[in-house]
Parts: sequence; C-alpha cells; structure tokens
Amino acid sequence: MVEPFSSVVYNTLLSGRSKLNSVVRTVATFPPRSSIGPNFFTPEPRRVKGKNKLEDVVPEAPLDQSLREWSSSSSRHLFWWPFRTHLMMLDELSHDEKTAPSKTRPKRPPKPRPRIMRPLLMSPHYAFQRRNVSHATESDSESPPDRDLPSTSEFSKHEQRIQRFQRITQLPRSEVDLDHAWNVYRASKQYDLPLSTKMSFVDKYISAAELRYQSSSSENSADDIDSLGENALSILDDLKSDISPGSRFDQWRLTLQTRALALRGDYEGATKVLRDADHIPLSPQLKLGITYAYEMILTSIIRRGGNVRAMEYIGDQWKGIFPHIRLSAFGTNTEGRQRVVSLRKLATHIAAEIDEPLPFLEKEGWDKKRREDIGTFFIVALSGADLATEGLEVFSAMQRLNLDVPRKFQFMLIRSLARRNASMSTALDMYKSIYQSEKDLPYLRLGVYLYARKGDIEALEDCFNKVKALAAPGVDDIASLIHGYAMTYDVKRAEETFEEFFPCDENGKRTNSPRISHYAAVINAHARKEACDQKRISFWLKDLANADMVPNEFVFTIVLNAFAAAGDFESTMALLGQMREAGIRPNVVTYTIVITLLAHRKDPVGAEAVFKRALKEGVTPDNRMIVALMNAHVEGGSWQGVIRAYDYLMAARVTAFSLEVYNTLMKAYVLIGAPFNIVYKFFKRLERTKVKPDAYTYSLLVQSACDAGLMKIAADIYYDMRERRTLDRNLDANVYILTILMAGFLQHGDNVRAQKVYREMLELGINPSPITYRAILQAYGNERSKKSLEIAEQFIKSLVAVPEEERTWKKPKYDSLSALHHLYGPVIHGWARMQSPEDVERVFQDLQNSGGTPSIGTLTALMDVYRRTFNIDAVREIWPSIQELGLKFTSKDWMTPEDGPSEITRGIRGNILCVPLSIYIDALSAAGEHSEIAGIWKDLRGRGFSFDSHNWNHLSVAMVRAGEVERAFEVIERVIIPYQELSINSRKMRDRSPSSPLLSDALTEGQEEEEEEVPSVPAVRSVNRQTAAKISRSRTRDMEGFQIDEDHNDDFAYHLHILHQISPSWATWKAHKATLSVLLMAFNSLHDGRLVRPTGTTKEYEDEDESSNAREMLHRIYSKCPKTIQLVLEHDEKEREMLTSEEYNERYNLG
Repeated sequence: MVEPFSSVVYNTLLSGRSKLNSVVRTVATFPPRSSIGPNFFTPEPRRVKGKNKLEDVVPEAPLDQSLREWSSSSSRHLFWWPFRTHLMMLDELSHDEKTAPSKTRPKRPPKPRPRIMRPLLMSPHYAFQRRNVSHATESDSESPPDRDLPSTSEFSKHEQRIQRFQRITQLPRSEVDLDHAWNVYRASKQYDLPLSTKMSFVDKYISAAELRYQSSSSENSADDIDSLGENALSILDDLKSDISPGSRFDQWRLTLQTRALALRGDYEGATKVLRDADHIPLSPQLKLGITYAYEMILTSIIRRGGNVRAMEYIGDQWKGIFPHIRLSAFGTNTEGRQRVVSLRKLATHIAAEIDEPLPFLEKEGWDKKRREDIGTFFIVALSGADLATEGLEVFSAMQRLNLDVPRKFQFMLIRSLARRNASMSTALDMYKSIYQSEKDLPYLRLGVYLYARKGDIEALEDCFNKVKALAAPGVDDIASLIHGYAMTYDVKRAEETFEEFFPCDENGKRTNSPRISHYAAVINAHARKEACDQKRISFWLKDLANADMVPNEFVFTIVLNAFAAAGDFESTMALLGQMREAGIRPNVVTYTIVITLLAHRKDPVGAEAVFKRALKEGVTPDNRMIVALMNAHVEGGSWQGVIRAYDYLMAARVTAFSLEVYNTLMKAYVLIGAPFNIVYKFFKRLERTKVKPDAYTYSLLVQSACDAGLMKIAADIYYDMRERRTLDRNLDANVYILTILMAGFLQHGDNVRAQKVYREMLELGINPSPITYRAILQAYGNERSKKSLEIAEQFIKSLVAVPEEERTWKKPKYDSLSALHHLYGPVIHGWARMQSPEDVERVFQDLQNSGGTPSIGTLTALMDVYRRTFNIDAVREIWPSIQELGLKFTSKDWMTPEDGPSEITRGIRGNILCVPLSIYIDALSAAGEHSEIAGIWKDLRGRGFSFDSHNWNHLSVAMVRAGEVERAFEVIERVIIPYQELSINSRKMRDRSPSSPLLSDALTEGQEEEEEEVPSVPAVRSVNRQTAAKISRSRTRDMEGFQIDEDHNDDFAYHLHILHQISPSWATWKAHKATLSVLLMAFNSLHDGRLVRPTGTTKEYEDEDESSNAREMLHRIYSKCPKTIQLVLEHDEKEREMLTSEEYNERYNLG
C-alpha cells in the first residue's frame, strides 16, 4: 500500500489549503457599503484601463448621439427590480458623459451558472450589457415569467408589460419561452424603453432560439427556426433608426443580425453583415460579439450541411475568421481568450473530422497562400486531436504540392508524433529531415525533448550541451533532461541532475526556483522502476512541499500511472482516494489509466463502474477513454461490450477513428478465435480508411496466422512488414511480433526456425522480454522430460544471476505477475505434470529465494501435484492461501462515502478460482471428503465467485463419487445443457446507435431481453484460440452472407457480432468425455440393480433393497434428465464401437 505517500500528500495539501484559506479570507473582506449616488441607475459603457480609458468606448460617434443610445427614453418609467421587493423610479438619464458615477451599487453575488456542455450559448454582447446595465444574474429558477410581479390591482397593464419585458432579459436562455417572449415584445414595442434594454431582449431571444436549434433533433424544426430568425430580424429593424452608424451599439446590432441570418441558413447574407460589423473601428477586446457570431455561423452550417461544408466556409472566410482564433490579439483579457478558445476549438474540431483533407489543398479558387494556411490549420487541428499520423499525411501532401508549412508548426507536428511511442521513430525522422545548424536554438531544444522521450541519452546530452553553450537551459530543457534519465531507469543521474540545477542553500531551501515539472520528472524516475520506490517518492513530495508547492494532477497522474503499470491495483485505488481527499478531481487521463489497469485484470465490470463514476463526476470521455473501456471488454471476453463500445464510437463520431479503435477491435477477432481469413480481410479493409497499420496491427495478424497453424504465412507477413519499414517508420520490428512468431514455431515443433527468430531478435538489438523467455521455457516444459526441465532450470539461473540493475528483461506493463513468475511458472507446471512434488517444491522455493512471491498460478501447480500424488493433507493446507489470493484479487470497492454504503463487487474475474477449485473438488472427492465439497461450493458462491463448465463437470463427477448419482445427472441436465443450448440458439439484437458505450446501460434502455448470459472468458491461450478458430470455421462455412463483405464494408464489427453468438462457449459448456464416462459407469451400475457406493465408505446394501432402489433411481433419472440420458447413451454407443467387450467391461465396471 502507499501509507508514506498518503501522509506526505495529505500533509502537503493541508498546508496548501491553509494558504488558500487565508486568500479566501482576504477576498471575503468587503469594504463598508457606500450610499447610492443620484446617477446609480445610469448605465455606462465599461471603463477601459490605461491610456485608452475613454476614447475606445464609442469611437467616432457624436457625443450626444452616443448618449442618446444609452437612453432613448424621455419619460419616467417604473421598473421592478428583481433583487428588491419594491419599485425603483428611474429618473431621466444624465447626459454628462464626463461626469462619472460617484458611487457604485453593491453587486449581489451571482448564483453559479449551471454547467452547459455546448460552448455556444453565451453571447458576449449580452454578458457585457447584463453586467453594466442591470447587474442582474441569470436565475436558476424555473418559475413562470410573471412570478413576483405585482397584481393588476396595484399597477397598470402598461407597467406590467414593461416588467415582463425586463424580466425576460434576466431569465436563463434555457427558460425563455420564445412564443411568450415574442408576444411580450409585440405588446411592449410601442413603449419608449432604453435602447440597451431592447438590445438585451433581442440578444436573449436569439440566444434562446440558438439553444432550441442546437438541441432539436427533428428535421421539421427548420420552419420553426426560420420564423424565430425572422422575428429577431424584425426587432432589429425596429431598433435600427435609434442607433448611430459606426457606434458600438451598431456593431452589436450587426452581430445579432448575423446570428439571426445564420439561424435561417442565409450564410452569405450573414457573412456580409458580419464583415460590416468587423469594419467598425474597435479594439479586439470590444469585438467579442464578432467572434461569437462566427461560432454561431459554423454551428448552423454543421447542422445543415455537415463538417465538409463548414470547413469550406472556414477556408473561404479565412481572412475574416483568422484574427478571431488568435489568442495573441487579446493579451491577458480572460473573457476574450475564452471566446477565442471556444471558436478555435470548434474550428479545429471541424478540421479534425474531415476524412479527406487533400481536396482542400488543391481547391480551385484559393490562391497558394490560402491553401498553405488551410493546410497548416489542418496540421494544427489534427495534432491537437491526437491524430498526428493523419497530420503527417497532410504535411506530406503539402510537400508534394510545393506548399510551405511554417517551421514552428512542423515542430508542433513532431512533438505530437513523439507523444505516441508508436510514432516516435517517425517524429525523429521528420526532425532530422529539417535543416539545422549548430546555433539553431529552437531546433536543438526540440531535439532535447525528442531524445528525452526516446530515452537516447547520448543524443539527449549532446543536444542539451549545445543548448547550454548558446543560452541558459530553460525550464523545459532541464525537465526533459531529467525525464530522459527516468526513461532509462537511471534514478541516480535523474536525482543528480536535479541537485545540480537546484541545490539547497544553508537553510535547506532549493535555489533557482525549481518548477513542479522538475519535481514531476524526478518523481517519474522513481515511479518507473519495476518496484515502485514509494520511499523516495515520499521524499521528493516532501521536498516539493518544502519548496512551497502543492502536488497537482500532473504529479498525481505520474505516480498513478506507475502503480497501474506495475499492476499494483491496491495502491492505484488508494491513490485515487488520496487525490479526492486533496481536493483534486480525477480527470479523463486519470480514469483512462485506471480503466486500462482493469482491462489488463480482465475486469470489464469494474471498468464500467469506473467509467460511470467518471461520468458522475462531470468528466467528458474522450476517444482514448472509450477505447480503454472497449479493450477491457476485449480482455474480459465480453464480446457484446466490445461491439456496443464500437457502435457508440461509430454513431457518435466524436473524432475520426484512431488506429487504436481498429487495433482493439482486431484484437477481439483474434481472441475470440476468428478464422484467419476473416482477420486478414479486416486487415485489408484498413487500407480503405485514413489510418495505416502499425507494428501492433501486424502483430495481431501474425498471431492469427500462428493460431491457424499457417506458419509460412505468418513469417511472410512479418517479412512484408520489414520491407514496408523503408516507407513507414511505425513498422519497426519489436519484441512483441518476434515473440509471437517464435512462440508459434515452438508450439508447432519447429525449433530450428524458432531459434532463427530468436537470433534475429538479438541481432536487431531487441531485448527479449519475460514473455519471450516464458515461451522458450514452456517449450521445454511441454517436452515432459526430466532432461528438458533441468535445462530450463539452468537457463533460468543464468538469467536470474544477472544483477537486477543490469537485467534487460523487465516486468510487462500492467501485469499482476512479476517477471520472475513468467520465468519459473512454466518449469513449476512442467514438474507438476511429471508428478514430482519434490521438484515442484524445490523450484517453488527457488522462486521465493529470488524475490518472487506465491501467486494463484504457482500455488495451483503445487496443489495439483499433491492431488496427482494423493496427498490430501497438503492439498487442504494450500487451498486457504489460494482462496485468500483470489479474494484479494477480485475484491473491489468501487463506491465512495459520498455515494452511499460501500458495496463489494466481483467482475468477470470472479472465475479466477475456477481452475484451482476443480483440482480441489477432484482431490476431496477422490479422498471421500464429500461434505467438504458442498461447504466450499456454497462459500464461494456466497462470496460472489462464478463457476465455469469445468467446475460443474467436476461437481457432477464428485456427486457420483459421493453416491449422489441422481444429483450428478441433474447438474448436466439443469446447468451444462441449458448453457450449451443458450449459446447455440441465442441470437442477440444489435443496437447500431447506442446512447452509451456501457453494456450495463443496455438493460436500462430496454434493448436487451432479460435472458441469462452464458459465462465466457477470452481464449487467451493459443491452444484455446486454435480450437475456437476450427469451431468458427466449421460453423460459418455454409452460413449465408457471412463471407460476403459488400453489404458490410463500413461495419468492422459485423463478423464479430456473428462470431460471438457462435463462439466456443457452446463447445466449452458441454459434458466432458470424462464426465460422461463416469455417468455411464453409474448408469450401468443402476441398470444392473446396484447402487453406487460413496468413495471412502464400506456401506453395504441388502440385495433386495439395493436392486429396488437402483431401479427406482434409474426411473427418476430417465424422467427428470432425458437429455443427459441421451448423451450418456450416445457416449456408450461410441465406446462400444471403439473397445472390445473385455475392454469395455473392464473400463465400465461390469461383472
């Protein structure tokens, strides 16, 4: 667990909170309330700080006309003030602009605005006017517009109409009744209201109309939206005569007119009006309404014409749009930057959604500069959307078309490529292709970043020294240097580098002001170690606190990712709790890490629980988080969950599909045992998408060929990938594909070619992984000879003898087993099959002496060898340890105190004890311990564990041994056969547009019938996948439409949907041959009038009673278990054909 780390983080954040509280106390101290001045209700334009204090407010507008716009009313009006319970009398407004208000009205703190996911609902003009005219906030109330209005007996209808009019300007746009608002306007338009109030009204009306347009899904709403746009234009026409041309109010009117025209789909007219608004000479900070109007135009175009049309509009109007997506124009202006970010986010999303950017680079009517700008914008958008590979395709196309890309955007693309390990080689190739000089500082700094992520220490130090020779190393340069050492697990040099640049003074304080990124880098060095060094992490967290800093989500994420990559589930969940205690909400990256860990634990139920928790906390899942959930279903054998997540991504199309989506789906095909031709067709169809296969894609294809026994094809695929390497650096040979190929040759007995693959791995400088060594050791173990196992042990000793810091083989990421378990496990299981308990015990002790700890797998092998040698006492002694590990591995507390009572759940990995349970049942029944079997079965069921077909078969055999023949037949009749029939006959409906990627939501949506799901686990072992592939081939060979792709070209999950309904679960859920043999022996015994005596008893039956009872029992079995009787009789017929009479009588106990 992480007690030291917990206390450090907790105390650190407590100290941070104390500082925060002092700030809050300072802010919460208000000055005494001043009296209200005579011109308090005179709205004035917002003041501008600095030298342009007054001159930029209403430029070039006549003084008297500008003031007339602030108040077009010459009479006195009664106003119902929403934050008071009495009427306010509005005096005639002052016309002296030079006289500033002497007092300010105290503002009432606004209520929190409800979070709205759409970035399109806030009008900057309305926000400005709301603050400077009425200072009112948007209420969260849902009461009707007339709430709190005085009765007609108190005030005239004239006054009530004015109050209703103003009330609408103060409502949240989601609560505005557009029909009611239009009626209120028509009833009040003759009144001489202030121009600012009328403008706020039409702004709110248009905003509410935009909200209705965005939330409406009906195509029939077009006429309704058109009429709303017409109404808004009518109001603006009424106000035009009161507004002086070229004033700020004129700009407001023009932007509102633009939005109204966009609602109607008149984009040409809207753009022309918006250009007029943009030509009014105001500072960028006063042009936020134009930025927002462009956003509304694009939103309407997407709705009516799609992303391609929207991208064409961006290109056509690039000269006008570009200034409004540049953050530099707004400096530190928060509101301006937020508005620019919103428009920029929408525009880049549009660009990232374009499947074919190339036509835009060749578009007629655009000059070269325009095409260069749009191509560069595509690169920026794709890089930001984590689609760097697609961005590289755009860059390559621009090079072919002789279109220039500014170097800083090439650097951006390189950094985006480098963020993904799979494209690191491509990033380095592109980096090296750019012209450089020894004094090119930005280029050298990019090299520091790249080589740090690559872990190329020699190149990293060379670049860093060159940077150091030209200028003082920057914050990022130092952080990258430390990170580079962390990537190579060189903790000592990482710490030395930190100490070099940030030594402590005589008071123990760090000098040179280290940043949190520097602490994050050195903490990452300790976190990346195979055995995460929690003690040193705690030390650096204390050091960080001593530097008056608080760990942020980035630091937490580094440590969390380290725990998850180490397969340390308990520490990962503990750290999540500490984050919440520290007031840091887990974000989408955090939850993706946790879901990825649960995927490797084969726990889709837990992954869905975490996904739901993220949604509850307001996290918006991105593509990667959904793919992580999809992979959890793949690893857990939850094929329906895989298909549902894919269909959700397909229907939502949040962004263009990344390669990870297709790789994850292809992985599902391999694990379910799909025929090789189906996997190969899937691979070839990728060529029609915008993604390119990488080395992992080829690894999956090679795995499928190996499972099918097509070793020549598997080798050809690998060498084809090597040839393509010259064109695509993402196709580098790696340890995964070579290990798969080597293991395939070993499994098929071709040791010579397997050895060649291993040598090629070493020649390429690729370090074998523990999985590589396990494949070799399994080959030795499968030979089942003492000599082979002794050779395997010597091989292990040579590996373990290397000092830990010099070992090139590391524990696989997210693996709950250590590297040592991958080495010793195959040998322990090999000796167990040889029925040599002494050797198993000896190798098991070697594992512990080398630093390994017992696992369920190694303890199961030990228990199995005791069962095979009839050592029931040793079996009993081991079982509690296995059960304890199973409970620890599967127990998950997904609830938190704020959710209510804690609930312990077990996901699909509740079957983790199935194999040891079968061994334990078999051992107990053979020893005559029948009552203990019932107790352990009941206990495990009560704890939430599930049972597989093997468990039920063993239970049936155990019942025969216990003399419970009738119940043994019932197990087959009531459990095994129904599950088999369910998996054979089940045909599940598929929702192609699910509202959620969660399989657990299917029942809520009513899309699934309440039928029992067949327990299933993925065919992880190659031998299981081979069996599955044979079954799938035989069952789909004559299936109509299965091999035809024309009707399902765009549905990559079509074949998976078919396969998961005929998956090997129907073959797994069957009465095993050994079980049928035991039942046949019992059947023959009853048929001969002899009851089956329990194992381990000497109970005798009287001949007359025994014969009668045996016939009665057989009669009941015939009556209650006809299907099982049929299976037994069919098995009997096959056995009689295969065996001689003597062999048959001897085997089946006949006298």
